[in-house]
Amino acid sequence: MKAVKETWALFISYSLILARNPYWVLSALFQPVCFLYLFAPLLDSIAGPMGMGNASSINVFTPGILVMVSLFGAMYVGFSMVEYWRAGVLERLRVTTASRLSILMGMVLRDVVTLLIQTVIVILLALPLGLSITPAGALITIALMAMIAFFMAPLSYALALTVRSEDALGPIINLLSQPILLLSGILLPLTLAPMWLQNVSNFNPVKYVVDAARAIFSGNIGDPAVWQAFAILAGAVVLSFWWSLRRMKKSMG
Repeated sequence: MKAVKETWALFISYSLILARNPYWVLSALFQPVCFLYLFAPLLDSIAGPMGMGNASSINVFTPGILVMVSLFGAMYVGFSMVEYWRAGVLERLRVTTASRLSILMGMVLRDVVTLLIQTVIVILLALPLGLSITPAGALITIALMAMIAFFMAPLSYALALTVRSEDALGPIINLLSQPILLLSGILLPLTLAPMWLQNVSNFNPVKYVVDAARAIFSGNIGDPAVWQAFAILAGAVVLSFWWSLRRMKKSMG
């Protein structure tokens, strides 16, 4: 119970800090809006050759955009950790009674809530383009995006506490994000790729998330890809929190 109260108090504190400068949250939506309105319409004329079957191009494209928003949104939260470390925030938190897990969970919950708001906005923006999804499918998709945030945010914080420099963190994130995105089939289904590329993509956990989201948006909530994605992400979340807590304990003493 004490840990829950600590986590909630820290979550509110972190959220208030974010609320004072919400511009970066809104600016993060600029890229997905451009993809939805300036790129997705181009797919209508090639839906057949892309192997979309009866699914609309927007229903195939939007899940990838949601995953991209979640990935980029969660991967860059580490910059705030570098700022906290440099400003002595972590040092002040160290002398409080709050546990390291509560400190980390408060930050991660703020990031998850932020990304869920962005997810809902992207879904709403895609509706005028012809997006069709059931309420149950939307809820499951939102839960899937939350799992991505729970996985990537602690990972980003761990990286930040390892390098402790924005100049180093930025290139590392770019180095990791590009192959992850390209090998996940975010923009186009990987069924269009040569077999060797499909085989390589099987080692990318994000690829299973994109497949699951597309199955959900196609109305196949019971598709095995859905529970496989949740299972893979659950294991990734555990490993991410474990590493992040280790780095935090080492940094805070």
